[in-house]
Amino acid sequence: MELNQLLEKLKHTPAMQSKRAIAHCVSTNIVSGNIASNSMASDNITCYVDSLDSLYPCPGDDTAALSLNGQYILHACEGMLPSFVTHYPYFAGWSAVMANISDIAAMGGRALSVVNSLWHTSNESAQQLMQGIQDACRAYGVLLVGGHTHLGSDYQPALSVAIQGIARKLLSVLHVRPQQKILIALNLQGQFHPDTTYWKCFEQVSGRILQSQIALLPQLAEENLAYAARDISNAGILGSLLMLLEATASGAHINLDAIPKPDDVEWFKWLQIFPSFGFLLTADANQCEEIIRLFHSQGIVCKAIGETNISGVVTVQQQEQSSIFWDFNHQIFTGFCYANLLKKLALKKL
Repeated sequence: MELNQLLEKLKHTPAMQSKRAIAHCVSTNIVSGNIASNSMASDNITCYVDSLDSLYPCPGDDTAALSLNGQYILHACEGMLPSFVTHYPYFAGWSAVMANISDIAAMGGRALSVVNSLWHTSNESAQQLMQGIQDACRAYGVLLVGGHTHLGSDYQPALSVAIQGIARKLLSVLHVRPQQKILIALNLQGQFHPDTTYWKCFEQVSGRILQSQIALLPQLAEENLAYAARDISNAGILGSLLMLLEATASGAHINLDAIPKPDDVEWFKWLQIFPSFGFLLTADANQCEEIIRLFHSQGIVCKAIGETNISGVVTVQQQEQSSIFWDFNHQIFTGFCYANLLKKLALKKL
C-alpha cells in the first residue's frame, strides 16, 4: 500500500473518527486573567488560568493534575465500550484498570486507588467483570476502594473505572516544544486479542514485572529525562501522536520505518494497536540513549522515531515516500489546543 493511501485509511478508522467527534462536544471555556483564549475545553468546564499549574487540570492530557503541597494529585477515568463489556467481561475489567494506570504513568505519576461503576444483565458476567478488575489491581499493586454495581434485565452492559494517583514531577503534553525527539516505547512480547486491535502483553507476566515496567514513566519524570508522554490508546500510534502534539499545535516529522513492528503484522493493523504497554514520549536528543537503555532493561523496545517542530504539520516518511498525515493549521483533532494561551503565559513571565 502506498504511504498516502495508508495514512488516508488510518484517518477514517472508527477509532480516529471517535476521537475527532470529541471536538464537536467541547466549548471555549478557558480564561486567562481577563483574556479569553481561542483554546478549547470540554463542555461545562471552566479553567481559570494564570500559570501552567492551573492549566494542568484542564482537558488535554488523559489525567487531570492538581497541584497540592509541592506535588500533584492525579485523577483519570476510563469508560469501556458496551460491546466490549458484553463480549469480553473479564478482559474489559482488566483493561479498564490497565488503561487508567497507563494514563497515570503517562503523567509521571504512580497509581494509588481505583473505583468503579458497572451495569450488567448477567450476574455471572458481572462477576467476571469484577474478577478482571480485582486481578488487574492485584497485579499492578493498586487498591480497589469502592464503586457501584447495577444488575437488571433492562440494563445495557457498561463499565466505568476511575483512578487516583500522585506525581512528584509531571510529564505533560503542555511541555512539548520544537526540536524535541519523539520516542516510542512498546512491549513487543505480546499478541492480539482475537478480532481486535488490542495488543496484550500482560498474560503470564508477574505483577512484579508489570509494576517495574510501569514505574519507568515516573522515573523518567523525576530524573528530568523526558518532557511529555502519552499512552498509545485506541486511536493507535499516529492518532495518539496527534493527541501528544495538539495541545501545543506542534508539528512533527515521523520516520515510519523506525517504529518497532512484528514482521508478520501489516502496517495498517499495527498503526491501529491499543497496546497494554505502549507510550510516546518527547525528550532532548542527549537524553534519548538513557531513556532507551532504561526501557530495554525492562524488556521494552524503545526507539526515536521523529522530532517535533513549529510547523503544526505532521508528516510521515517511509523509505523514499513522504506524506502529510495532519495539519493543525487547518484541522482540529480532539479540539484541546492551548497554543495561544501558552504563548500568553510565556509573555507574562517576561
